Amino acid sequence: MSRSAPVSDFCPCGRTHTQGRQTQPIAYAACCGRFIDHYADTAAPDAEHLMRSRYSAFVREDAAYLLATWHPDTRSEEHTSELQSR
Repeated sequence: MSRSAPVSDFCPCGRTHTQGRQTQPIAYAACCGRFIDHYADTAAPDAEHLMRSRYSAFVREDAAYLLATWHPDTRSEEHTSELQSR
């Protein structure tokens, strides 16, 4: 499979794009990055995008996004403190 971007630029969520007979991973910026990097302005449009973006944020250790997308009533103080210390 030919790759148009370095592996590190591919989105950790694993979403792919099929063009013709080739299936290629989608770049982070075009996939979950558009929500993670701009979460104050661009919310994930549905549950699948939200969960994929939260997984990608976990892989990339983006605590700010995880906290921003986790309702305070459902997370423990221990989890909040742990994420804020990263």
